[in-house]
Amino acid sequence: MKSSKITAFLNYLEARNDWVTAASLANHFKVSTRTIRNYVRTINSDTTRIASNSNGYKLITQNNQKTVPALQSQDTPSKRMNMVLKELIVNTEGLDIFDLSDKIFVSTSTIENDILSANHLLVLFQLKVKRKGDRLILIGAETEKRKLMSHIITQETSPQFLSTVKVQEMFEGYDIVRLKYIVTSTLEKYNLLINEYKINSILLHLVITMDRIKSNKSIEHNQAKDMKSSLEMNAAIDIARMIGDEFGIEFNEAERSYLMILLSGKTTLLNYQTLTLDTLTNFVDKHYIELVQTLLEKVYESYFIDLSDDEFIVKFTLHIRNLIFRAKNKQWSKNPLTYTFKDTYPLIHEISVFISNELQQMENITMVEDEIAYISFHIGSFFERKKELESKLLCAVVCPNYYGMQLNLVQKIEAKFKDVMEIMQVTSEIDNLQHNNKIDFIITTLPVKSPQIPTIFVHPFITKEDYEQIQTLMVKLSERKNILNVKNYLEMFFDEELFLRNIYLDSAEDYIKFMSQKLYEKHYVKEDYYDSVLEREKMSSTAFNNNVAVPHSLKMDAYRTGTCIIINEKPVKWGEEKVQIITMIAINKTQRQLFSHVFESFINTLSEWENIKKLTKATNYQDFVDEFSYLMNQI
Repeated sequence: MKSSKITAFLNYLEARNDWVTAASLANHFKVSTRTIRNYVRTINSDTTRIASNSNGYKLITQNNQKTVPALQSQDTPSKRMNMVLKELIVNTEGLDIFDLSDKIFVSTSTIENDILSANHLLVLFQLKVKRKGDRLILIGAETEKRKLMSHIITQETSPQFLSTVKVQEMFEGYDIVRLKYIVTSTLEKYNLLINEYKINSILLHLVITMDRIKSNKSIEHNQAKDMKSSLEMNAAIDIARMIGDEFGIEFNEAERSYLMILLSGKTTLLNYQTLTLDTLTNFVDKHYIELVQTLLEKVYESYFIDLSDDEFIVKFTLHIRNLIFRAKNKQWSKNPLTYTFKDTYPLIHEISVFISNELQQMENITMVEDEIAYISFHIGSFFERKKELESKLLCAVVCPNYYGMQLNLVQKIEAKFKDVMEIMQVTSEIDNLQHNNKIDFIITTLPVKSPQIPTIFVHPFITKEDYEQIQTLMVKLSERKNILNVKNYLEMFFDEELFLRNIYLDSAEDYIKFMSQKLYEKHYVKEDYYDSVLEREKMSSTAFNNNVAVPHSLKMDAYRTGTCIIINEKPVKWGEEKVQIITMIAINKTQRQLFSHVFESFINTLSEWENIKKLTKATNYQDFVDEFSYLMNQI
């Protein structure tokens, strides 16, 4: 591409100073839309100077250079697939495959293979990507698309997202272990309970505050309207004093109040009683609450992500209020993980960029990329928390609130079951209980008529028998939850069209050829897959001595992981053995880690003779999956 064309192209975009479609650009420069895409690719080869999305192309000016998202090639197939799915969710009218190819810097054939893998995952959400000519469209209900987007974002986080180690990496100049001791010992002194996730979140906020104070960027305004003495206020004063003694960093009154607010949302006492959306106006001007609600509505409309969680909104509102204060006073703080965070969590970063751009326009402020990364911390923490809750049973407690009875009961239950249960609601009256999908069961000291969900009656001063009742119910609920999780995993790798019954052939080689062809026709494997499976079979028979054969290749070169299953009512010959169940497993190397979650239990289930007898009675695909899910959960 000649430099004169580059200059003309850039000058035109600069003059327009807005999004311009590929068709408009092609018409102006008398070239094809594909040539326009090549122009953009060439210009962006070193540094991203032109942003692209469903609205077209726009020159990234100096003012918005750091806040316009640019999709970059993802370094793993799973990340790339997630990016493709995200684009299809956001662009409800569909996307041209060539535009998508240019946008994420991969070939159209790579995208086509990604779509094959994606459709296997999408079964869980009753969604499917269809191609109409050159256009890719995500078909399915909007509610399922929202679930899918949430799933994709959640995948980016990990249990170590806000671990003590991670916070220490961010701020090497502070002794986080010592800081953690100061916080936890003080909270213990005031009988305030806090779990590991929430303490790490407090540490992150606290060390950011310390870093700002150290850089002479303290909060000077204090909007709290009701600052009565409380356990949290006293704890905040003590923590601030100890930080001053230990680190030489002095908290002013506004900073101590801010610390009190942080504690009030993350420790047990206020988590249930004080700092809620209803009481937030005591600490923050109503303008900021309405501003955050508008921002989250825009995120929901644009990305199908629902961030309307009370705890998240409270913390995010505090953050946005202080962010605007810093922006208007140009008191920025350096974020040590800005660029690595952007690369590691691309979708979370993109949503943060979107929020930042909206915030700049609504409040007439200028944002820097370090502040965008802090927004990402909040969003990432929300999804980490969401992932943590998925592994626990969620509970509501109903108990009168007099003479400390309610708090005493909550503290004892949390202390006993903190690793496997999370208390989401505490109320004094059963009528105040919010029945929603977030509650698995209720613990109550009051009688409940016709409970909608599993309920346990306990004594106000909880007994050993009460604990045993709770434990028994939780075991049953966990078993039910685990079966559903196993079933979801199985359906990722099983295909109803590859579930076959009463197929009678002459030999193991015939079955291998037949099943390999089925996998090939469904685009799971290459055409020569049969040869590699037969090579493995000749080394030693893959038949167990309990009526099962599991033929497979020594290579993990399948396009995507999947299984072809044959169940016969009568046994058939497989070398020296006789079998009734044959499962041919094809494994994709990049999906090996995901498949490994179910593979061991899968094989163990098939190794039990009693399980084989039960599985061979399955008359259709759904019966088979249901029975297999149940049996795998018993292993």
